[in-house]
Amino acid sequence: MALCAAAILLAIAERDAHAAGSAAKNTPAAGNAANAARYFMPDAAASKIVTVAPGGAGGPGIVLVTEAVAVKETGPKATVAHFGEVYAFSPAFLAVHRDAPVRITLWNLQPDDEHDFLLEAPGGRALMHLRLAPLSKTAYEFTFHCEGLFDYRCAVHQPEMNGQILVLPPASR
Repeated sequence: MALCAAAILLAIAERDAHAAGSAAKNTPAAGNAANAARYFMPDAAASKIVTVAPGGAGGPGIVLVTEAVAVKETGPKATVAHFGEVYAFSPAFLAVHRDAPVRITLWNLQPDDEHDFLLEAPGGRALMHLRLAPLSKTAYEFTFHCEGLFDYRCAVHQPEMNGQILVLPPASR
């Protein structure tokens, strides 16, 4: 567990250093590069906590979909008027085992709304941030190397669109 705590602290330090460097480069001329850097996969420090590979052919699979709870097209009108559009991830809770690859398919079912997937380490530091374009479906193989409770969220639709991944000890055989 101490190794995971050290990995999380290292990821925090490296992410903060990267953010400080990106902020210094965030000029109008660098606007396109800054926007492209908004989305990222786990870097070297974050990969000690979770590794993520596109595709994810092996391991068990989970489908994580975006759901429109209350939107302007279908209402209920009073809810949308009071709260605005409301979205959710389904399921909002996942449990996986440490060091066991799991394929997670991210599926944005909305034809006109963009979402994103932001995975955070315990303590709230971003490990990865992916764009979920309208009507897109993409799979990744996640392998968590640290136990604990990881939050995921859509940064566009806060505070409602959240979930958690509980990483349990390795499965006994």
